[in-house]
Amino acid sequence: MASAVDPVLRAGRAGEPLVRLEAVRKSFGDLVVLDGIDLEVAPGEVLVVIGRSGSGKSTLLRCVNLLEPLDSGRIFLEGEEITRKGVDVSAVRQRIGIVFQQFNLFPHLKTIDNLTLAARRIRKLPRRTAEGRARELLARVGLEEKADQYPHQLSGGQQQRVAIARALMMDPHVMLFDEVTSALDPELVGEVLVVMRDLAQLGMTMLVVTHEMQFAREVGDRVVFMDGGRIVEQGEPQQVLDSPREEQTRHFLRRTLQLAHSLEELSVNEEGGVE
Repeated sequence: MASAVDPVLRAGRAGEPLVRLEAVRKSFGDLVVLDGIDLEVAPGEVLVVIGRSGSGKSTLLRCVNLLEPLDSGRIFLEGEEITRKGVDVSAVRQRIGIVFQQFNLFPHLKTIDNLTLAARRIRKLPRRTAEGRARELLARVGLEEKADQYPHQLSGGQQQRVAIARALMMDPHVMLFDEVTSALDPELVGEVLVVMRDLAQLGMTMLVVTHEMQFAREVGDRVVFMDGGRIVEQGEPQQVLDSPREEQTRHFLRRTLQLAHSLEELSVNEEGGVE
């Protein structure tokens, strides 16, 4: 268990960022989604990326995980350029865990098998070793008793925690979280955020795309605000969220706060039976 979630301070050379993006550009047809992104993530840092839908946040994560090819620019992991020609993509992805908004669990496999499949096939772990490790990780996310259940027997929050445990099975050096609570009912969001908070406290390097501003404030070491495929502003959570320098950031945060307030009022009205 310890190897999966102990502090992952494993940069390629002393003092070097664990992840570094240089002038990264990505387009889909005529639509520019990432427009010259320069970004560094230090070992053990929790970097939270915020911004409106369509600002390029999810594409950023997909590029880091090599799920999307770059138009130009370079990405480095632990000092190694992972966007160079001939890179072993499978080996790179073993070091970069990613969890999506949708859980993407195999519906025909039990929880324990969802966790162990890749570890057995890619890392060639013996079944007994893989299952022992999987049970430790399930205990870590509070789901040890769900090992023999199928995804349809789990709540959305439980499925997402299984997805996180599955990503940790590969012993990643960095974890990417792409709006992992957006598809959950509000009452299930907290249980997933608790797992992410625990990972952060244990030193896992994390890039988190989220609309959960309280999580960004409490857990993030740095907040990046994106708009139009560019990084508009970045800094410590208190500075970006409470005293943003850029008007685009202020506008986004006002809209986000208004939406959260409206949803809170709606929830109160529904609970109180007010129409």
